Amino acid sequence: MTTKHIFVFIPLFGTIALGQVDTSKSPGPGAKPLEVAGPVETKKFIPAELMTGKLHKVGAQAYNDTLANMYKLYAEQTEFDVLTGIMLRVRIHEVYAIDKLRGMKKGKEFAQGMANAGKQKVEGVVGIVTNPIGTIKNVPRGASRFFGRIGESMKGGNSEEEGSALQGITGVQKAKVALAAKLGVDPYSTNQELQKELTANARAMAGGGLIVSAATSVVGGPAGAVITGLDVNQTLQQTLVNSTPSDLHIINRKKLFDLGVSRENADALLMHPLYSPWAEPITVDALASVGVDPTAFLAQAVTALSEEDALYFQRLAQIMANYQTVKAPLRSIQVQNGVVCAMDGNGNLMVPVSCDYAVWAERPAGRVEEFSALRQSRPEIKGLALWVDGKVSDRGLEELKSRNIETVTGVLDKPSKPNAQ
Repeated sequence: MTTKHIFVFIPLFGTIALGQVDTSKSPGPGAKPLEVAGPVETKKFIPAELMTGKLHKVGAQAYNDTLANMYKLYAEQTEFDVLTGIMLRVRIHEVYAIDKLRGMKKGKEFAQGMANAGKQKVEGVVGIVTNPIGTIKNVPRGASRFFGRIGESMKGGNSEEEGSALQGITGVQKAKVALAAKLGVDPYSTNQELQKELTANARAMAGGGLIVSAATSVVGGPAGAVITGLDVNQTLQQTLVNSTPSDLHIINRKKLFDLGVSRENADALLMHPLYSPWAEPITVDALASVGVDPTAFLAQAVTALSEEDALYFQRLAQIMANYQTVKAPLRSIQVQNGVVCAMDGNGNLMVPVSCDYAVWAERPAGRVEEFSALRQSRPEIKGLALWVDGKVSDRGLEELKSRNIETVTGVLDKPSKPNAQ
């Protein structure tokens, strides 16, 4: 069996090495030892129906770097490393979508569509935006990078591909987006195999021979449709499906301008190559629902170096929007000690974190101590809250409670409500 890492831009061991606890630092006399990075049982984080299926299997153990889990996904006699449970769900669904797309290519409708496509000029498909930064080794991603005590100033830049991705497109690309939506996958996914199969079938659709019926659009397997699992409302779902990247770009820009963001700061996000034409509107829509100037948030978001980083900031925006809806209105978005946070109208400083499983290890514990000290030095801070879309270890919950930090986990879970601790 071969091993591939095509779903993750940075090798597993780069993340693990930087996620390890510094064993040279020991707790004082009488203090409990810190928790450490290490293997965890996958079933504690992934529903049983996703663990195995006709076309895939998930490894029984994942590696937790104190915040994010690295899972093993087995499909097509290949082993893949997938970082975070959110991305694992996406990749599993893509496995079944690819199988469905391959089956569609075997029908006579596909052959007729391709024959028609050869007789007429069919507009080309804009390729997916590849990682313009290249493979950056030894840099953690997502929560492990931004909530951990890692200091670095590398910033993503623009690529030649991004300009073409923002142009108005029709023909094959329009068919591709429609097909992806029916299959419940992101048409701008970085999964190269999915892109290849989507493009082939979209060409047949644009040629007029292939029609995707409701029956054809049903993807087998245990994974739920991605578009319904993005934690977005029905209106935004329709906008994503029915708009070109250029349309979405215009909508996003207007929303950011309405929030008081300058053109320069808006473009820094909208022209960033690691935020796909679907990731951008989801992020911006969440910020718009909060309704305060997100400039401080954007300054952090544009430092994304990987797909996982971009997803991390998308989730942070959604967590803040959720807090605004179910807890209290937010009056400002800030960055404290390099971490995005928000102040609500009651004087509580809320820290959003997107992670699989936060344990009381050196780096997360250090962040908590920093925020505890911040409350002591700033009298306007009446309380601290930690809102997490994943889980926190029992030890972590105990330590947070002892510091009077309100902790809410699973904040983006549906249909369940957030779990206050």
